[in-house]
Amino acid sequence: MIRFAVATEDALSEAVAETLLRQVGDHSVDMRLRKDGFGYLKGRIRDFNRIAMNVMPVLLLTDLDRMRCAPELRAAWLLDGPHPRLLFRVAVRETESWLLADRLAFAEFLGIAIARIPDRPDDLTDPKAALLNLVRRSRRRNLKQEILPAPGVSFPVGLGYDEQLSGFVRDQWDCRRAAKTSPSLARAVACVERCHPIMAES
Repeated sequence: MIRFAVATEDALSEAVAETLLRQVGDHSVDMRLRKDGFGYLKGRIRDFNRIAMNVMPVLLLTDLDRMRCAPELRAAWLLDGPHPRLLFRVAVRETESWLLADRLAFAEFLGIAIARIPDRPDDLTDPKAALLNLVRRSRRRNLKQEILPAPGVSFPVGLGYDEQLSGFVRDQWDCRRAAKTSPSLARAVACVERCHPIMAES
């Protein structure tokens, strides 16, 4: 078993990173490096690179957001490039697009027709907004109450957003099935698969 650290923006992306490692190979998560937002990741990127070099492999997951492409984001954060044991992966455009990519599981989670789930989630300009709109169509009242913002509240999501979606990721989401409709996730899965011999020899 290969011990990993995961560096993420929030609880939801942490759940995705952990589930990805668990489903793709014989990995355990021994260190969690997280504070809200990408600023923490960007500011600590050299520290993560050193951890990957000297302590254990690191899976870093961040969102592309408004950047043009993943290589541009990685170059802006780490000019010299990551150490081979720093798996620097970028969700296009947000982690929510990777959830939507498992169309079968997400449709079952919400209790809606699979035809309503976008079939090219990486092309969405605002995956979180698309996800929230799908939740509004759900007949599962508890999910709507937890995930959607309360009326008159300025906060963009409900108090149970991370908890409910993280539970979906851990219990229902299948990264390999989702990778068939998300090229950025497919690249992340391939990266974890490809790096396995490197980690095993370290």
